[in-house]
Amino acid sequence: MKKSKSVIRSWAVAAAMIMVLAGANLAGAASIPQEVEELRLKYERLYQQYTQALSDAKSSTAAELGKEVELAKRRYEEARKALTPSQKTQEKIKETAETVKNTVDKLFSSGDKNETPTAVASKELPGYSDFKISIDGDNYCGQFAMTSVFNGMGIAKDPQKIYQDTNPAGIFTGPPTIVEYLNMNGIDASQKHNASLGDLTRKIDAGLPVVVLMNSGGGVPHWVNVYGYNTDAEGKVVSLKLRDSYWGTSKGYEMDVERFKTAWNDPVGTKLPNSLLGYSNLMIDIKGTREPAQSPSALNFNFNTAMEDNMSSGINDVVTGFKRIAPMQLAGGITKCVLGIPGTVLGVTAKGINKLGDMTVDWGKSRLDKGGFGNTLLGGTAVVGGSVVKAVGYVAKASGNLLSGVATMAGNFTKKLGYVFAR
Repeated sequence: MKKSKSVIRSWAVAAAMIMVLAGANLAGAASIPQEVEELRLKYERLYQQYTQALSDAKSSTAAELGKEVELAKRRYEEARKALTPSQKTQEKIKETAETVKNTVDKLFSSGDKNETPTAVASKELPGYSDFKISIDGDNYCGQFAMTSVFNGMGIAKDPQKIYQDTNPAGIFTGPPTIVEYLNMNGIDASQKHNASLGDLTRKIDAGLPVVVLMNSGGGVPHWVNVYGYNTDAEGKVVSLKLRDSYWGTSKGYEMDVERFKTAWNDPVGTKLPNSLLGYSNLMIDIKGTREPAQSPSALNFNFNTAMEDNMSSGINDVVTGFKRIAPMQLAGGITKCVLGIPGTVLGVTAKGINKLGDMTVDWGKSRLDKGGFGNTLLGGTAVVGGSVVKAVGYVAKASGNLLSGVATMAGNFTKKLGYVFAR
């Protein structure tokens, strides 16, 4: 909210005092003119709207309501000139008004967390905000983000060619596909699982952009290039600067940090089949420029998400290999998909086991909170049992990732042969 805290406080106090004055006079009078009664109702409505606007941090709405409150106050004071409240009533009004003022002051002095922090410092990498990117196709967020990175790092790449090379059918682009293409075109990159906000800001401080996977709404995964951030007076990050094919299509876009973290933490949502994927706080860690790789790396996956990486890159290779008439890429994708079946089955099963374990542990904790011998016995048993179930799930997940990793290496090696034969 742009308006200063003192101005907002003064409006809140004015609105609150109007309500106090109206209530006190009505309580002390046996008969109130209809005009004053109508003003009282108007004040109540304005006050509710005003406090809601403050709660929602809608500065423009609050400003407009503030003007209406000021006008309503003047009209009320003119109307109550016709009234002559007793000295006791006037003292009561004064006492109550002072109490309200103190309460409002206390509210605003301790309620700063409800106000939108104001950015006082900014860090931004040059060359990202205004660069024009145009791609003719579907679901090209990954290609849009890669184009932004290439351009910002001084590597001229045609965005349409990136699209044709990596996603000509307009399907979702898996993390390994992005890492592979960056490495083979002069940018040193790898995946980082469960990254933190600090990981992002450190990269930007080092002069490097970051590509992250976010939820654009409804569980739709979306690739975004982060090229800057803003901080408040205490040095805390309050917003991120993005270039992407949804929020920042024509120019850079700033997103509130809390909204960003929520979308980054759960990029695929909770609906099937997306909920089977374990991506969370995923970032493409860009380390700088490099000599372009001559062929894909066989180890292009992250062990923590090996099942997800094998599934996504396998499908990408099958579809792209078919569209581009690249037999070895197609064969590599098929290898990943077929050999990855056992790992996928184990990984999906492990996710269900972990969910069951979490539910059991939560139920046990709720019983323990109720107290009593019976609840303690049942709750303790459930917590221990749920923990054992979760341990089994973790083992199954690790086993699934191991099998998926083997499938990925086999598929990548097959695809690699296509580059060897092409020389």
